[in-house]
Amino acid sequence: MRKLLILMAALLMAGTVWAHDPSLEEEDWGGFDAAVVLPDASISYALYGYLDEEDIDVFRLDFEAADALLRAEVLTPVCGEHYADFYPQMVVLGPATEGIEGLAVDLPFDVPEGLVVYVSTWEPTESVEAEATPEASAARPTFVEPFGGTAFYEAPRFDFQTPMAGSYYVVVFNADAMTGDYTLATGYREVFNSPADQVMSAVQAIRSGDWLHRRCDLPPGDPEAIIEHDHEHESESKGE
Repeated sequence: MRKLLILMAALLMAGTVWAHDPSLEEEDWGGFDAAVVLPDASISYALYGYLDEEDIDVFRLDFEAADALLRAEVLTPVCGEHYADFYPQMVVLGPATEGIEGLAVDLPFDVPEGLVVYVSTWEPTESVEAEATPEASAARPTFVEPFGGTAFYEAPRFDFQTPMAGSYYVVVFNADAMTGDYTLATGYREVFNSPADQVMSAVQAIRSGDWLHRRCDLPPGDPEAIIEHDHEHESESKGE
């Protein structure tokens, strides 16, 4: 345990700007009826997930008061050319409140009654105030996250002030039938909330690339490049 804690401290000092508490999708993360509950919405979590066709991953963040900061960004890992055109989408849903209708977004899944869209990377036709707006980039620049050593394509980070207390949902999905890996980063307090052995196991998988579902050394189109995963999911696509 002491060795684990020393290594965690070293990693934290080396990657202070992105030292998220990591979690890997070992069993399929569920939809709204089985959302992943993040214990503290302020803590920085890094959730390493995978999207199947028509898959959605839903994460719940609870806020006890209005005007709290909800921070989120969804990132795509660099894996050869496999994910050069992979753009996982993200929306933030929250309780409806008087005076705010939310975004008018035609999502590829059903939104539960009583929730509205507050933040979206998915073709909004109206807007509400948020501190960041997604911008298309033809070059799609990359960066290396120092904590896990993973290269990612850059993506917008959203800082949203919650208009009221309650449960908010971050939904990650992809509507063009392309499957792939992603990382959802939430929160802003750089602390570890998970058990030390769980953190280190996740860090080892991240640094080795074992969390990826592609062989980055093989070209897209090569059937040997796809790494099958064991979990299954229940589709929550629109109309089902």
